[in-house]
Amino acid sequence: MTDLQSSYAVSMPPAVLRVVENRLLSWLPPGRVRVSANAPGLKRGLRAAGVEVVESGESLACVLVVEDGREDAEAAVLSQIVQAAGDHLCLVITGHKLDQSRRVFWERAMQRAEWRKHPRTEAVAPYGELDRVAGVLVLAFEPVRAAALERYPLEVLESERDLHTDMTREAGRRSDAHMARYAQASQFIRDGDRVIDVACGLGYGTAQLARNSRASSLIGLDASEYAVDYANTNFSDVASIALNFRVGDAQNLGDMADGSADFAVSVETLEHLPQPELLLAELGRVLVSGGLLYASVPNDWSDETGEDPNPFHFHVYDWQRLVDQFRCSGFVIEKAWLQDAGGGQKRHLSTRSMLEFDPQSGPMTDGEWLLVLARRSEQDSTNVEDPLRIAKEQLASGSRSEAILLLDSLTQDRSHAHPLLPCIAHATLAVIHARAGEATRAADAWLQCAERGRPMLEERGLRSAASALIALSYDAMQDESRPLADLLANHHAAARMLALDVPGSVSDELSDRAVVYGLSAESGGVNLSHEQIRQTMEAKSWLDAKYKEHVMKITEMELYVTELEHARHWLDGQYHSLTDQVRQLRLAGNA
Repeated sequence: MTDLQSSYAVSMPPAVLRVVENRLLSWLPPGRVRVSANAPGLKRGLRAAGVEVVESGESLACVLVVEDGREDAEAAVLSQIVQAAGDHLCLVITGHKLDQSRRVFWERAMQRAEWRKHPRTEAVAPYGELDRVAGVLVLAFEPVRAAALERYPLEVLESERDLHTDMTREAGRRSDAHMARYAQASQFIRDGDRVIDVACGLGYGTAQLARNSRASSLIGLDASEYAVDYANTNFSDVASIALNFRVGDAQNLGDMADGSADFAVSVETLEHLPQPELLLAELGRVLVSGGLLYASVPNDWSDETGEDPNPFHFHVYDWQRLVDQFRCSGFVIEKAWLQDAGGGQKRHLSTRSMLEFDPQSGPMTDGEWLLVLARRSEQDSTNVEDPLRIAKEQLASGSRSEAILLLDSLTQDRSHAHPLLPCIAHATLAVIHARAGEATRAADAWLQCAERGRPMLEERGLRSAASALIALSYDAMQDESRPLADLLANHHAAARMLALDVPGSVSDELSDRAVVYGLSAESGGVNLSHEQIRQTMEAKSWLDAKYKEHVMKITEMELYVTELEHARHWLDGQYHSLTDQVRQLRLAGNA
């Protein structure tokens, strides 16, 4: 294989060259590296640092240096990629007029060429510096495997992106933000840790954890069979250790033994769950004493009604709610950050940043997301799920009377950490009595469930879960002859909260996140049908189009801001030059 040729030489100022060299040294894997011929200074610097830079032959990594703005720049890169052997490719883009729109341009060009963002992208492009362009962009990529491309080309991903997104094959700020979280989480994984990634989605983040740490094992869990299949196809063999992706319920990690994990990651998950306390309780069980949890939630994405307008979010989180929920579940938050990306529904014009703050005092400013690193308490604590689990185990073993006594006591519990517990206990009792043919007792329990749930409708963050339980209760009371299996299947989000093994499930994987329960004046409860979900998704597509239209306008405004900044610097220079001339004239006059 010949040297990577270029028809022009690229010159980088010494300061820029040093930055590029340092970032490449932290990113390059051990082994032979090829560097394009148009950057002799970069070659010398890497060789001086001990990198084995070769002119031809096989290599593990390749560095291409490109001058942005040339008409042939993209074509030159794509033609050289064909020659670039190895699984690691770094683009060094230079130019005097670089801005963040050019980063997105090059990311999309590479993704169209069947490459994806490298799992160690943070090494060459630190998240907090992405909006500080100073004459150079550094981007890292790896090829998408042929088997993955055959089953999941870009057009398939684009059709699924409302529900599933592989951020390594997505360009822009939101992709950067998601990948930055996993890169940060990997910093706290200790050598030999057993790691689980709950609600791992398409698995790109789990692969990042593997490639940026020395974990001994990694398990990725997600409720979607599509997501797990994609993860296994794309990422199961990308690291030195095997990545095990499997279908699993975030609120019931029953197939995982107590104390079987040392480190857990669950980003952008809690707000999607009808009962997020169940996930935290399960993680408290699965993690060893002193185990670590890295998690993130949207920071108060509420509108004027106090609710999150995202139809897939059941809860609105702020700092105090997150702290209280973690504390009640036996976790102590040790580190915390505010993250901004910009370009979203909140803090749209913000720059990309990670701001660490003291968990004891809380955040001093606003941000799009809250990120935390928490430690499982060294002492075992009774959490919200324990009494329900005990009741469930008693029912499974045939101890019906003991389970009913326990649930009756829970209906009177007004001091428990989870305020919905009495409501859940009433609903569980109603199902138990209905199964036994005790219609009067079942009706009374349903009524108690609805009445205990109503005050929760006034509690911010509990409305979705409470209305789901109330909707289940009203439907049960209105049609007592309706089969229980059918009733629970149609109210799956509420049924999953109960201390029962619910027969059957909603096959449509949209159900848990897209089915939103609420109250109506007529019947007391409604749930979205599949047709309503489809209409909602069409409305979202229209909103997405309007959003992109406004983003383009904002991008254009940002370009004007850049031009104004250049003009300001020019005027500053002229002012200082004229000031200096006036000073010299005065000195000459005095002489």
